[in-house]
Amino acid sequence: MEHAFWLSFEDIQRARQKLNGCLQDMPTLHLSMRENDSEAGGEILARVESLQVTGSFKARAAIFALEALESQLNENGVWTASAGNMGKALAWAARQKRIHCSVIVPHDVPRVKQDAITQYGARLIKVPFEEYQQIQVRGEHPAMKGKMVHPFANRAVITAHAVLGLEIVEANPDLEAIFLPCGGGGLCVGVAQAARYSSPTTKVIACEVETATPLTVSLKAGRPVETSYTPSFISGMGAPFVFPQMWEYVRKLVAETVVVSLSEVRQAMRWLYHACHLVVEGAGAVSLAAAWKNRHRFRKAACILSGGNIDPKLFCEVLNDAEHP
Repeated sequence: MEHAFWLSFEDIQRARQKLNGCLQDMPTLHLSMRENDSEAGGEILARVESLQVTGSFKARAAIFALEALESQLNENGVWTASAGNMGKALAWAARQKRIHCSVIVPHDVPRVKQDAITQYGARLIKVPFEEYQQIQVRGEHPAMKGKMVHPFANRAVITAHAVLGLEIVEANPDLEAIFLPCGGGGLCVGVAQAARYSSPTTKVIACEVETATPLTVSLKAGRPVETSYTPSFISGMGAPFVFPQMWEYVRKLVAETVVVSLSEVRQAMRWLYHACHLVVEGAGAVSLAAAWKNRHRFRKAACILSGGNIDPKLFCEVLNDAEHP
């Protein structure tokens, strides 16, 4: 598996040129979440990737990954192991190029993500969660004959995320921090490298949920540490360990981590819906929850609302759950 994820500024610029015009530009919102002056803090910007063509930031990565593989593809096509957003994005991108695509998903992936993957013509394969994670660690599966597009441990994928980071810091050169949801770590590694070149004083902060904090625990220990993982309404992020392919990079590039509660994520999802009319999935709202929690630390910070692919019934439950304010 390709582990060389260190990028040059020229790598990011070339990718930006290749991706130019492939996707619509996403809005950046200036958020005002306070209800009174006592809640005042720094300015929070939100890049709304949940409105992207496949409902997440992964569309850019899928396009660029297929471009990078173009000369190596055959009738077996491509495959990935994804909790939904990369699977949907790769299925969509493969369909544009008439490439066969297979997606391995954990058995409990939301139905809305399953349907979206098959809707684009990809083959869907469900496996137990533990097996799914091991496929991501190994980067292989005996039944898959095509080229794997790893959902996060892939140079082209990380480069595409760096393009997103470059867009954010160039548009906002005075940013003090960028809050990112951290699942596999690819988004953090890409955005952090863009910030390092274009805005070296901007901190990249990885956000985890209380139900799975492997990066927080590992950074404190100075080495990869396995911790507990509890499934929740938040899909697409969370594991009991930092993926070994990513440890070298996240430990050097991430300035710090912030852990938020499930309640704080629910509050962020509700606020985005009622105040901004946005449907954002749990993993997508984690970064806003973390930015709001740390609003007094920074004069200007950004967060990425990474996705909006959530089951409608589950979303309504989050909105109407009186037991969890």
